[in-house]
Amino acid sequence: MNGMNGMNIPMVFSILSIGNEILSGDISNTNATYLAKRLTVSGHEVRRIVVVPDDVEEISSELKRLREMSDFVIVTGGLGVTHDDVTVEGIAKALNKKLVLNLEAVRMMEGRVESREAIEKMATLPEGAKVIKNDVGAAPGFIVENVLAMPGVPEEMKDIFSKVEKMFGCTPYYEERVRVEGFEDRIADLLEDLNKKYSGVSIGSYPKTGYINIKFSGHNRTEVGKAKEEFIRALENRGIPYREMT
Repeated sequence: MNGMNGMNIPMVFSILSIGNEILSGDISNTNATYLAKRLTVSGHEVRRIVVVPDDVEEISSELKRLREMSDFVIVTGGLGVTHDDVTVEGIAKALNKKLVLNLEAVRMMEGRVESREAIEKMATLPEGAKVIKNDVGAAPGFIVENVLAMPGVPEEMKDIFSKVEKMFGCTPYYEERVRVEGFEDRIADLLEDLNKKYSGVSIGSYPKTGYINIKFSGHNRTEVGKAKEEFIRALENRGIPYREMT
């Protein structure tokens, strides 16, 4: 699969989740988790995951900041017809673009959405936006410049993302996991040494109750494998129980 520039190279992404319901704890941000995992296993880097309220100024300012540090920003939430669906306005303000009625978006919703007023609200998008059909719900997704916007309903987001995921391309990505019994203090020095030695390998430590999951990941299969095997040898030398995970 070829990326947006025709090459299979890693891209830097940020994810901007919009919604007061996330900030209040009424719902979990499962969209960001899903997108981050999909992008990571495709070999890309997720630099930021940010949540902002349903506020045009907040959306605009945060999107501007994220665009400066990312190749692409993925925005979820706030594309519906209620008073708090202001994502489109925030994106347009950040990109300094006019809001116009997108006729392709209108056609996508005709026959599926009864209210003409609702159709026109959801089809009013930043000038130059390329729309992506939503086969699960009403509001389409769209891409404008280096911003992908999708509805916040998880099944709708997944439907739209599945249609554009290939455009970002993918690069080799490998990961190995080891479960280590006990607490982090037993292995902190080992991880520090490995992190210095294998600069091209990301080493993550995820404490659980009574054990730690260690993840080795990167673009080079050999280096990832070497880091894991060296870690296992060190565990065995110390008599620390472990289990390789699949």
